[in-house]
Amino acid sequence: MRLYDYFLSKRILLPSGESSTHDKIWKALEEKMREALRLRHRSLSTEKTYLSWLRSFKAYVEQKEPYQFNGRDLQDFLSHLAVDKKVSSSTQNQALNAIVFFYRHVLDKNIDQELSAVRAKQKRHLPVVLTIKEI
Repeated sequence: MRLYDYFLSKRILLPSGESSTHDKIWKALEEKMREALRLRHRSLSTEKTYLSWLRSFKAYVEQKEPYQFNGRDLQDFLSHLAVDKKVSSSTQNQALNAIVFFYRHVLDKNIDQELSAVRAKQKRHLPVVLTIKEI
């Protein structure tokens, strides 16, 4: 059902003329996120990774204003990663953590109850059982 809902909610992207102010807003938000990460003593690699996920999220939502974001935007982004990009579950979880950090500490929004995205499937590992001869 979530997959069906995801395909129904795909956006038709429209070009916008005011990209310079939009870019300035995103630059300021990236800087605010960098400061929030450093304030919480996150590692440099975490900072780089979270900022790259933020840029991917920005590319996905296109011209929507950052302060208009809600849980649905994150849900659609995570579903996009699982369905279209076919990322692993750990990659999707990393993106989830980065964008939830952005929502909580940069936009000051709590979106925990709004998440029901299509999740990537984890690989199942079969246990290796040796026979008596193999031992």
